[in-house]
Amino acid sequence: MATDNYDMLIQLDEKLLNKAMAMVYYTGFLKFEGDYNLIKGAPDELLGFTQFHYKLSLKSEPFVDLRTGSDVFLRFSGEIKLVVLTGVPIHLDVEFSVLANVVFDMGVRHLNYEVKEVRMIKLTLNDKIQFNKKFIAKLNEIFGILLNDYFKNDVKVFEIPFALHNIELPMMPDTEECKLPVSRIDVKILNNRTLAVGINFFTTTPTGSISGNYTSGKEIYIAIKNKTLTDTFNFWWDKTSFNKTKEFDGSTALNFDATIEKGIDVATRILSIGFIESDTNYENMVLAYGGTIKVTGKPEFEFLTGNSVKIKKLIFNADLFANMSADVIKEINLDTSSFIPDKITPWKDDVHLKSINKPKKSLLDLKNVLDLEIIDAEGRMTLNEQNNLVIKIEKADFEIDFHRKGTAFSKRIWDKLMTFIKERVVEKIPEIVISPSLVLSKVNVYGFTGSILNSSIEINPEEVNFTTDLVINELKNLPVAVPNYIANKKSKTIHKFDCSFVGDIDPENRIGYFVIYEALSEQYKTCKSCLNAYHIY
Repeated sequence: MATDNYDMLIQLDEKLLNKAMAMVYYTGFLKFEGDYNLIKGAPDELLGFTQFHYKLSLKSEPFVDLRTGSDVFLRFSGEIKLVVLTGVPIHLDVEFSVLANVVFDMGVRHLNYEVKEVRMIKLTLNDKIQFNKKFIAKLNEIFGILLNDYFKNDVKVFEIPFALHNIELPMMPDTEECKLPVSRIDVKILNNRTLAVGINFFTTTPTGSISGNYTSGKEIYIAIKNKTLTDTFNFWWDKTSFNKTKEFDGSTALNFDATIEKGIDVATRILSIGFIESDTNYENMVLAYGGTIKVTGKPEFEFLTGNSVKIKKLIFNADLFANMSADVIKEINLDTSSFIPDKITPWKDDVHLKSINKPKKSLLDLKNVLDLEIIDAEGRMTLNEQNNLVIKIEKADFEIDFHRKGTAFSKRIWDKLMTFIKERVVEKIPEIVISPSLVLSKVNVYGFTGSILNSSIEINPEEVNFTTDLVINELKNLPVAVPNYIANKKSKTIHKFDCSFVGDIDPENRIGYFVIYEALSEQYKTCKSCLNAYHIY
């Protein structure tokens, strides 16, 4: 079973996690500064010699390196500016890693990296000033302490956005009892590449065990039991503040003017025993329509193959209107020869009586309130704007009961109108929500928004599988001259944009990356000079 027997199983590829950390970097995260005194209790007059000011900022985005269990290493590359001796600046390059656990915070309902420890990797001078190795070793020790203090006490956690964000259902009251219950969350890292999270909502017993990797090259994989979808829908239906109502209105130009004109003119001819002849033109014919659709009874549904759903029972109220208008231009003549052909009469038999010009004349004004119960309807499982799985009704067998008596339309035209209105009603039947928001893509996170790409939904006998990739819109459109990384398509090597070797790359072989992991996942190797030790396990 692709849910590993959880109510819902989510798997996130390491590539997506690195995109999230790139967003953190581009927001200017991790800039902290302060003062450090080398000698505790030194007199104030000596502070200029014993105290230094420090300021740290990142030079590239944090690199996510999944390990085993729930351990994650976040590798950082930055620059430290020291000001010593009351004004002498010293610049150092620093590399360090943050060991963290992946945890789910039940209070705020977020998936986070929880900081455990900071480890210094390397501290090097990038100035011409030479210092004793013991002084560099002392700086390593000092900044190890400062970084641990900063991450453990100030930062504490990094939020992992895009999936498992609040586990929200739409249109619910903001109360605890209306939040989807979460009874169990298990986290496991698979093959040093995939973060897997198993969730039970309604099942309290520990029935699940994360074992398989199902991403198949996609950045996000989500599987949900069919029973969980049904339970989620029942929970949503009973507690939602949404009254399952949707209002709509619209208008459309109609293109069967000539058919109506011919029918009206023929009827006039027959009723006047051939003596009255009319020539009618309907121009700018428009149908205005609208109403309110309200689902009044809880539907029952059955999951089919593909992404199809059969709705066994659907009860709704439709308060509808339809108005048709047109510019009517009519010429009325007296044909004194009646049905005798004009060509055989010896006199001029057509006498013009009058001309009629009525702009925007109402041809049809319909209103009705219908209570409908549909036993057999068909729907399609899709994502709504908040990325909840929903059932969208696409086919329903019912009749629109407007009274045709007294209208001048033929049965064929009437049926055509009723079919059009029925199709609009089906379009506006409110969606049936069956899952929490799966992917946080259209919500602003750190000032960034995302778009899902290459998505697919597949219904299996016991669960629904959803896979997708995610594009960070702003990482493709940042107002910078070049991305942070430049790769050589020929040698398959990636460099920092300011690496001295970038100048040796022919322009036609250059390609830019905002996120280093994207290049590594495409089998690029890192430059040994500027990006040494960055690789995918």
